[in-house]
Amino acid sequence: MDNLQLATFGLHGLVAVLLVGLAVGNYTNTGEPLSALAPLVIAAMIVGLGWTVARVVGRR
Repeated sequence: MDNLQLATFGLHGLVAVLLVGLAVGNYTNTGEPLSALAPLVIAAMIVGLGWTVARVVGRR
């Protein structure tokens, strides 16, 4: 794994952690579990995108 792959994982991971924090904040403020669903889904999609981009970068 090279530095560019690690940077890709790190950047997408950081964004995913921030979105999970947003989801927790939404849930604690509203008490409604559905308010946390959208940021969690987006965080999962960001992690998947980071994984895919890192694999593509690694093949170059």
